[in-house]
Amino acid sequence: MSLLARCIILSLFTWFTFIDKYCMQLYTYRPVVCGGIVGLIMGNFSIGLQVGCIIELMFLGQVFVGTALPPEETFSTILAAAFACISGSTEVALATAIPLAILGQFGMYLRNIVLCGWTGARLDKAVENMDRKGITLNCLILPNIFNLILFAVPVFLAVYFGADVVQSIIDFIPPVIINGINAAGGMIGAVGLALLLASLNFKNLWAFFALGFFVASYLGINQIGCAVVAAIVVVLTYMIDEQIEAAKGEN
Repeated sequence: MSLLARCIILSLFTWFTFIDKYCMQLYTYRPVVCGGIVGLIMGNFSIGLQVGCIIELMFLGQVFVGTALPPEETFSTILAAAFACISGSTEVALATAIPLAILGQFGMYLRNIVLCGWTGARLDKAVENMDRKGITLNCLILPNIFNLILFAVPVFLAVYFGADVVQSIIDFIPPVIINGINAAGGMIGAVGLALLLASLNFKNLWAFFALGFFVASYLGINQIGCAVVAAIVVVLTYMIDEQIEAAKGEN
């Protein structure tokens, strides 16, 4: 298979992963999955899968909170795995994964700014007018066209013309902009968490929040450990509620 054909298939697969991420949730967008598929497309399944596993571990504890956007792991995995397959080494993936994820994060911010500022308003009008075609256009078609332009096309160009093009784009972005976006992303995460707490009946949940804060801050447990503790608390709470309901039934 020629490089051109591989690049076309790879760009279409990239577009599908973003459709899956926001419309279907088949998890083809996870690094451990898409890395192996990219390896198959590029003719080296082993290296593609290794890259997918490496980047999956990098972003395993990544949490999407409120309006904060984390680095884009799907875009990063697809390009890093493709470059690694071409070079025959996973070291390329380690060197490019984070810069590519930050570059993808820029694309996601641009995408969401356009969607919230333009298609969001058009969608509201379509809903008010009960316009099904307008709802479909602004809710499904236009967002996925943005995904095609912002992610699928750059993947084709980057893989076809080489990693040097991508590196030149990354180097062109001033460090002050990258640092500013990272700082703003951290503040937006706090605002997003506050908005989520405001939407909950926090008066009845503050003890669980305090427990989670204590476990994360003072026990040195990572996010996976915190998730396990949270799952145990959920199971125990459910069992206690069941016992209380059973006792009420007996009375």
